[in-house]
Amino acid sequence: MRQATKAALTTCERRIDLLLDMRLSEQLSEPEYVSKKHTLVNQKAELRGKLEAFDANRKNRFEPAIQFVLEAKYGEKLVAEGNPEQKRDFLKKIGSNLQIAEKSLGVTFLNPWQFVADFNSDPAPTFGDNEYSHEKRKWRRGGDSNPRMGFKPHHRFSKPAL
Repeated sequence: MRQATKAALTTCERRIDLLLDMRLSEQLSEPEYVSKKHTLVNQKAELRGKLEAFDANRKNRFEPAIQFVLEAKYGEKLVAEGNPEQKRDFLKKIGSNLQIAEKSLGVTFLNPWQFVADFNSDPAPTFGDNEYSHEKRKWRRGGDSNPRMGFKPHHRFSKPAL
């Protein structure tokens, strides 16, 4: 998007130059030149404003992620010590389709919050409980880097047997 805006700005500047050349060669009258130039100058100012907005947003590209993490921390704090009204309002903000059935709450979380819900609902593995804890593995994969084949010399740099 930024590249397209930059290309449009370059095209607009080129058109202004061509318009001036046409006026200097008297292909355009003064009123035609003024009206066309006014339109192109306004378009150029609008495109420069868009580029400046892109640059300003580029500096703040991590702002949504920072805001999301802060809201997640706020939600954790609410679970620990918040009042029911604050919890309800927070759930309305992060989810939809709130349902209460059989003394349990069902929530359909919105897209970024679904990741947090899935991540926090998986049981964390303990130190000794992993996919390799129940199977014996041979940690050495093959031959040694310094093989010992008995007392007989096995290559030309070995000491001769006495």
